[in-house]
Amino acid sequence: MLIIGERINSTRLKIREAISQRNAAHILKEVKEQIGAGAEYIDVNCAVTSGDELQDMDWVISVIQSEIPDINLCIDSPNYLAIEKGLKVYKGKGKLFINSITAEDSRINNILPLAIKYNTKLVALTMNDKGMPETAGDRLAIAEQIVGRLKSAGFNIEDLYIDALIRPISTEPAQAVEYLKSIRMIKGLGGVNTICGLSNVSYGLPNRGLINSVFLSMAMSEGLDSAIIDPGEKHMRSSLAASNALLASDEYCAEYIKAFREEKLI
Repeated sequence: MLIIGERINSTRLKIREAISQRNAAHILKEVKEQIGAGAEYIDVNCAVTSGDELQDMDWVISVIQSEIPDINLCIDSPNYLAIEKGLKVYKGKGKLFINSITAEDSRINNILPLAIKYNTKLVALTMNDKGMPETAGDRLAIAEQIVGRLKSAGFNIEDLYIDALIRPISTEPAQAVEYLKSIRMIKGLGGVNTICGLSNVSYGLPNRGLINSVFLSMAMSEGLDSAIIDPGEKHMRSSLAASNALLASDEYCAEYIKAFREEKLI
């Protein structure tokens, strides 16, 4: 299970303030805490700031790699120019993800060449010109379209992570079930991975950490390969450890026992 830490995101007030004030210490503290909690990649999103996104992306990545030169980063933006800036700035020894493309021509045409040039992994959202899908079948159809486009362009499909876009169950109760159905359907395409930015599932509900952590376990049981989460959140960390043990991904439950001894479980 590949974990991407979600906390360096300018939609979060403290991160937005740290970027605006050029508070490197706060950014590095957040990064190190996520790595310590088990994140293999750190997502960096500077889309919501009072400044220039490209300059902010430059600054955040420069700060992170100056302290942690082997960091793995997931460069995340709706603006392909910000993604390109992040890729150019990164001089570290780690690996890179791009978050994300969709089935829309403009998105693929602008970002796919960057993924190939910089040899990155790639998140693809099951979204097209008509918007977000309703059913598992709709999600599969869009995923098939994306896979076909990327294969024809020579992209290594094993580096593709498809996000079938979970929607809030507070307003669309059936969406969690449809999402879970879609995981195995998409993995049936062969070679592709699945990923989830799963916090949307609990939007508008109380005790969101509980919903998110249970949903993570359910998705893992369907074959989810990666998640963009806050790895330091105790509900999430506990669910991840227990799920890995139950799904035989943790030999002799060694990591679960270690987490218990370190008092990291709820």
